[in-house]
Amino acid sequence: MSNSWPGGRRHAMSQSAHEEWNRSNYPGTLQLCSECESPTGRCEDDTLWSESEEPLCEDCWKKEQPHD
Repeated sequence: MSNSWPGGRRHAMSQSAHEEWNRSNYPGTLQLCSECESPTGRCEDDTLWSESEEPLCEDCWKKEQPHD
């Protein structure tokens, strides 16, 4: 499931406009983990990326990291 933006393009929105869009268009602008589909709690600026360049939540990102 991917996120969507009003008018199909990313742009600045007030907090109340974000809340309304997300309420009416789940997942709205929420970033979802590409592995478990839960909200990442992050935005584009601080995304944790998978090796295939998909957004991950912190738990799934940790699972993907090499272990010594």
